[in-house]
Amino acid sequence: MSIRTLVLILAPPLAGVLIGYLAGGRLAGFRTIRLTGLWLLWLAALVQAAQYYLPAVREFVEDRLGVPMLVVVFAPVLIWLALNLPRWPVAIRIAGAVIALGAALNGLVIALNGRMPYAPAMAEAAGLRPGVTTPKNEPADAATRLPFLGDTIPVPPLRKVVSPGDVLISGGSCAVVVLVMRRHRREQPTAPPTRTGGEP
Repeated sequence: MSIRTLVLILAPPLAGVLIGYLAGGRLAGFRTIRLTGLWLLWLAALVQAAQYYLPAVREFVEDRLGVPMLVVVFAPVLIWLALNLPRWPVAIRIAGAVIALGAALNGLVIALNGRMPYAPAMAEAAGLRPGVTTPKNEPADAATRLPFLGDTIPVPPLRKVVSPGDVLISGGSCAVVVLVMRRHRREQPTAPPTRTGGEP
């Protein structure tokens, strides 16, 4: 996994932490919500790493099983959200649903095409060499299904192209962190009123 990809993954939750502190929240807010099945997120991270570093695993899953690796990455994330969304407050549930929608859109376009398609012109605008096929991406062409859901948004500072689904996942992740951190402020006990000296 490249540094640029890592930045894209970590930037939204870190931005959420910064905004959460500016809004008066604290990380202790995470103690106020119940999280189940965190091992599913670790599983998704392991599959994502295998996609980059273990070609044999990728070839077995994609060639023999016929399942795109990124679909295998998104599946445990969606299961984790399904387990946890009903337990969360409404605002956090909505932000989580945005993440789920983004993951579903990415999974759909990958399932239809085998890899995440990208717009060659947008890749060139981001400073990348267009027309290159990787284990994760392939250039969109006339046969590509739902190309508008692929990587069509250039991010020149990081030399990356992202999809609408990526934008939803990033925005939802940031919002979840902010909303959870703000719960710390609401959960604080209210101090009792101070009595004056003349009262019994």
